Amino acid sequence: MKRKILILGGSYMNLQMKTDPRTKDGGITLGGEYRFHPFGEAAAAAITTAKLGGECLFGTKFGDDTNGKRLYEYYKSCGIRTDLMKKDKSLQTGMSITLYSDLETHETYVSKGASEHFTKEEIDDAFITMPDLFLVPPEELGLEQRVAVMNMAPASDASASGGTAQPGQESTEDKAGDPETKTSASDMPELPRTSEYRYEESLAYYAVQKAQERKTDLIMQYTPFTAKFPVEKMENIKILVISDDALYALTGFFPNTTDKALRSLVALSQKIKAKYYVVQQGDDTAFIYDGKYYETVTAPAALRSVTKNAGKRMNPTFMGALAAEYLESKNVVRACHLAVIVSLMTRAKFGSLERVPSKAELEAYAAEHGIDLYHG
Repeated sequence: MKRKILILGGSYMNLQMKTDPRTKDGGITLGGEYRFHPFGEAAAAAITTAKLGGECLFGTKFGDDTNGKRLYEYYKSCGIRTDLMKKDKSLQTGMSITLYSDLETHETYVSKGASEHFTKEEIDDAFITMPDLFLVPPEELGLEQRVAVMNMAPASDASASGGTAQPGQESTEDKAGDPETKTSASDMPELPRTSEYRYEESLAYYAVQKAQERKTDLIMQYTPFTAKFPVEKMENIKILVISDDALYALTGFFPNTTDKALRSLVALSQKIKAKYYVVQQGDDTAFIYDGKYYETVTAPAALRSVTKNAGKRMNPTFMGALAAEYLESKNVVRACHLAVIVSLMTRAKFGSLERVPSKAELEAYAAEHGIDLYHG
């Protein structure tokens, strides 16, 4: 059987539109080309993994509406297993709107809808599939309201408080002065006191804990969201992916040279334990470190020249391509070669998720342009 990855996360129908700020007249700004397509980091990883031949279980939630049906059919057409996709008739499918005037500046608005209403039971069921890899959720899956009860120290007796009655207690002196009804404070039983407080439990982190209970290997991208987890306590991280900017913020070394990259990763490894560390350097290079050895993977020159104006960050498709190849070969260097190429090919195209190539299309492109997908 093929090794498989479990991905849990949101599904959003995205309306992407080009606008021209110069046309703004009152409250109306004219737009140009637009289209609908899937949106979300979890969705991007799942689509890319499946289209590149990886076995992918995508746990996501839709509303009972047109957008949910379209997303479900699209995921199915990509080869994603649909076992864990759920429909909630009481909620809407997640929706996002991206407006931009060029490829460098844009703004996205997101309504999560059903995507932030997972349950613990659904997460438990997802792990019954026994995945080989689990992608640490790139966003919240929902917050469960919890009530905690704390036992407080018993109230001190009346003698310790100078004979003054505690709030809510009657005085030990009988109101009528009847000696038979007088009760010594020391004879009164001390009732336990409790205090309640409410808090919200992250279901995304609950999923991580469930993976750790089952000893499932994790693949994780370090982001402002995943940084909220107690990462120093997390176990079974097989591959930790981090951007150069995030690594600099954590360690104080910007990894733009081999020496600085190693220094920063040695410092990081003291905080977060992983089998492999992958640093995304700009949009075309990955630096890989396993605690002893390192290797730098750079996209082919021909591809870098074509996409040089595409931007300076990796596309979310990087994670899906990395997972797809690692599931197949268990070779992180080989997986990073493929991931860098796929990221560059998809990172700045209009409707990029619909342009993620299949494995056959990728191999044909590589043959035409003389690119080795798995080696420098």
